[in-house]
Amino acid sequence: MTQSIVLHQFEISPFCQKVAKALRHKGIAFEAIDYNGMASAKAQTLSKVGKVPVLDIDGKRIQDSTKIARYLDEAYPDLPRLYPVDLFEKAQVELWEDWSDELLYWYEVNYRANDPAALDAAVSLAMTGRPAYERPLVKPSLKIALKMQLMFQGLGRMAKEDVDAEFLRHLDRIDLILTKTGWLVGAQKTIADMSVGSQLAEVVRTSAVMRPQILARPHIAKWLGQL
Repeated sequence: MTQSIVLHQFEISPFCQKVAKALRHKGIAFEAIDYNGMASAKAQTLSKVGKVPVLDIDGKRIQDSTKIARYLDEAYPDLPRLYPVDLFEKAQVELWEDWSDELLYWYEVNYRANDPAALDAAVSLAMTGRPAYERPLVKPSLKIALKMQLMFQGLGRMAKEDVDAEFLRHLDRIDLILTKTGWLVGAQKTIADMSVGSQLAEVVRTSAVMRPQILARPHIAKWLGQL
């Protein structure tokens, strides 16, 4: 029996990209519906949380990228796994995933909010499939929302040079970890790679300043090409 699987997403969301990577890794065919531009208001009606990604499988809706990834391994255990069976490796994967979603994400937000060129690139992506007249409305609202989030989180109160230096330290650590097997945990691709990689890939897509820094690290560059 063919299932109807729909990923409700924002084009510029690394969490939605994470879920898309997870679905492709498992070989699950799906349809993606974007809520770009001013259509983002409709995304609030998809779940009680009011955020995407939301995965709809024959009418069953799962919200939150981590919950979706866990569900996919439970529902499709015979397909390539997102989380290792080995409990020690699984714990490491979950730590990477949480670190990516809760900390690394804010660096991606930082470069979108504070680099005018990156913000323009992000707005262009966020306008995919939408009428041009929405752009003057979307850009200022996106910028304000990102900057407010950064201030509440704390990264927005730090000096630029300190944020940049810490981000580069994170890149060095990731590049070093990848020298062992080419993946963050173990010898196979896991949701840890998809989580961290999705955050970095969004910086690469929009930040002309940080893109060279990321791709100059050879192990990261090779790894991103495999995700």
